[in-house]
Amino acid sequence: MNIFKKTFRKFVILILVYAVIIMILKSSLLPANSYYILFGFITFFVLLIAYFYIRFLTKPLEKIGSHLQQVSENKYYELPEITLNEFQQIFIDLNILTVRLKKYETKLSKHKEGFNIIIESIKEAIWIQDKKGLITISNNSFTRLVDQRNVKDQYFWNVIRNKELYDLSDRIFQNPANITEELDLKDSRFLASTSYSNLTGETVFILYDITEFRKLEMIKRDFVLNVSHELRTPLTSIKGYLETLEEELSKDQLALVDVIKRNTDRLINIVNDLLTLSRLEHIEDLEIEKITTADFLQNIVNIFEFRLKKKKIELAIDIQTRENYFHADRFKFEQVIINLIDNAIKYTKDGSIKVIVVENVESTIFEVLDSGSGINQKHLPRVFERFYVVDKSRSRKMGGTGLGLSIVKHIVNLHDGTIEIESEVGKGTKFKISIPKV
Repeated sequence: MNIFKKTFRKFVILILVYAVIIMILKSSLLPANSYYILFGFITFFVLLIAYFYIRFLTKPLEKIGSHLQQVSENKYYELPEITLNEFQQIFIDLNILTVRLKKYETKLSKHKEGFNIIIESIKEAIWIQDKKGLITISNNSFTRLVDQRNVKDQYFWNVIRNKELYDLSDRIFQNPANITEELDLKDSRFLASTSYSNLTGETVFILYDITEFRKLEMIKRDFVLNVSHELRTPLTSIKGYLETLEEELSKDQLALVDVIKRNTDRLINIVNDLLTLSRLEHIEDLEIEKITTADFLQNIVNIFEFRLKKKKIELAIDIQTRENYFHADRFKFEQVIINLIDNAIKYTKDGSIKVIVVENVESTIFEVLDSGSGINQKHLPRVFERFYVVDKSRSRKMGGTGLGLSIVKHIVNLHDGTIEIESEVGKGTKFKISIPKV
C-alpha cells in the first residue's frame, strides 16, 4: 500500500511541476514558435520521465508475477535481492513464503509417500472414491480383486465388473453413507465397510476377507449341533434309568439319586438350548404370518398360570396399538416372550410382571417389565452372550443354562428387529423388543 501512495505522490508532483512550467511559459512574452517548441520539448521530456519511472516500477512487479506463477506450478526458488526500497520488503516476504512452502511441500510429499506405502502394505482391498465416482486412491489388493492395473482416476463403473461390488459402489455413490455389510466375491466372503467424509465428499471402501472365519464358524455350528444330538440320547437314557432305580432305593440313596437327576436335567436343558441355537443359526427364512396380538399373549399367560399363582405374582397385559395384529414367525416369537416371562418369574419374589405392546410408524414394540431383583449395570452389555450368567450360584439353583437370552436375541435378529435392556438392582428389569412392520 505504501508503494502505491509514494508512486501516486510522485506523479502528482510531476504533474504539478509540469503545470507550473506551462503556466510560466504562457505568461512569458515568447514568440509563438518558440513557445510551441518549448512546450513540445517539455511535454516530451515529462512523458519520457513518466515512461521510465513506470517501467522502473513495473519490472519488479513482473518478476513477482512470474515468481508466483512458478510457485503455483510447485517450482520453488528465491527471488534475487533488490535495492529498490519500495519493493524490497515484498521480495523478502515472498522469499520467506517460498522457503516455507518448499518445506511444507517436502513434508507433504513424505507423508503422502508414507501413506501410499501403508495403503499398499495392507492386505485388505482399499480404494477411495470421490463425489464424481472417480477412484483417487487404491492398493494392489483392490487392483487384483477387480483384475485391472490402471484404476487411478478411472470411474468406478469402468473398473468394477462384479455385480455385488458394483451395486455397493453405485449405492454409496448415489447416497453416501457409512455402512457395513457382507458380500460374496470370487468364491470368497467379504465384510465391506464404507466411511464417508462430509469435508471432502470422498468415500473410503475397505473389504475384509472373512472367508476362513465364516468356515470356522460353520464348523463350530456343525460341531455343536452334532455333539448336542449325540449327548441328548444318553442323557435321556440316564434319566430314565435313574427314575427306574428310585423304586428300589433307600431314603439316603434317593437323596443321592435326586442330585444326579437334577444335574442330568440341567445337562438336558443345556443340550436342548444348544440344539435350539444351532437350528436358529442354520435358518435362512422365517414363516412370517399375521398374528392377533391379544390371542397371542393370552396363550402365553395360560402357559404360566400355575407358576404365577404359586409365586403369587400378577402378570398384566397392556395393548396400546391401533392395529390388533403384528407379523412374525409365531412359534419362534412365542419362544422370545416365553423366555423373557420365564426369567421374570424366576427372579421376582414379590411384585408383578407387565407386558406392554405399543407401536410407531415402522415397528411393533413389546416391553416386558418386572419388579424383580434387577441386574447390575456392569453386566448389561454381556447378558445376551452365550453362557454368560450374572449370578452363577442362583442360576444353578434355578436351573438356568445361560443360553436363554442368546436364543431371544438371535430370534429377534432373524426378524430384523432390535432388543434393548434396562435394569436397576432392587427395582427390576425391562426388555424392549422392536419388530418391523410388514
